[in-house]
Amino acid sequence: MRKVLAVLLLFTFSFLSVNAQEDAQFTLFPWAQLYYNPGSAGEQHNTLCFTAMFRQQYLGYKDVWVPDQVTDATTPEGLQTLNTGGQQLMLNIETYLRKLHGGIGLSVVKDKNGIFDNIGVRLGYSYKVNLPVGRLGIGFQVGFLNQSIDKEVYRPLQQGDPIIELLKNNESFMNLDFNVGLYYKAPTFYVGLSATQLATSIRLSGDNTLLNPSRNMYIHGGYIWTIPWDPAWSIEPQAMVKTNFATAQFDLMLLARYNGILWGGLSYRIDDAASILFGARPFYNSSNVYMKGLDMGLSYSFTTSKLGYKKHRSFGDIELVVRYCFDIYKPEVFTGYGSTRNIYKNQY
Repeated sequence: MRKVLAVLLLFTFSFLSVNAQEDAQFTLFPWAQLYYNPGSAGEQHNTLCFTAMFRQQYLGYKDVWVPDQVTDATTPEGLQTLNTGGQQLMLNIETYLRKLHGGIGLSVVKDKNGIFDNIGVRLGYSYKVNLPVGRLGIGFQVGFLNQSIDKEVYRPLQQGDPIIELLKNNESFMNLDFNVGLYYKAPTFYVGLSATQLATSIRLSGDNTLLNPSRNMYIHGGYIWTIPWDPAWSIEPQAMVKTNFATAQFDLMLLARYNGILWGGLSYRIDDAASILFGARPFYNSSNVYMKGLDMGLSYSFTTSKLGYKKHRSFGDIELVVRYCFDIYKPEVFTGYGSTRNIYKNQY
């Protein structure tokens, strides 16, 4: 209980200031929980899991006009358009370690958004507490965030601003990344609370200037409802709220699964996008133990904000996910009383 209270105090005192840098966002957020919440590390008790996600954001977005490098013209004929749509790539690796009584996870994200190109690495640990129903994960992550600017794209309208000059003269920003999270999972539902980017400042490379990062809080959860008259089907509503206490983002998702193999559904990010989702675990009921843990999915989002197609800007977003998990522990062998028997640990 003391450990839980300590984490809650970190949440309380971590939002005394709010500012710029944001976490990467994914429509298929249930597959990216390790990135948002370190408490979820090692969620599947007996497995090693790899998750790869790719997101192309704002397809077709070309709304930045700059003078052509050759003609340096200021007429429309001498201007060029630049594709500044976002692109995110994420790789998560996580497992449960018995000797540590918890899970460890590594998350690597490359996030290109407009003129900014970010690379983040987070390494975390989640201590697992078995409860009468379910299990609680108390987690933390440490890592770094490196942010650079594409100077070929960056064209400030105002010259002489000291902050702009610092951005232009520095190759990158380096930020220490520290995150904490709580994650509770029961057989039919889960709920999580986490805070990211708790480091107090960003130091520009080769400079003593400090900038404040944006500290984000996440509340997320989901429920599995198995249809009583047809247990092969289940309905899974899920939601995530992200806030820095200045603004908030709401993601709502409704999935349907059939026989553990096929899944599909809808998702809505308020004032931003509506999405269709589908995927499969093609070998879920197979006797091939090496392929049972393969899960693949795809989402396509229709932009509903002012960046949408009606404004001749964005065709939407596309996102891909591939997740593969496999068992890493064999049954322990216990020898005693003149016989040998297999002892299986609690696999919940």
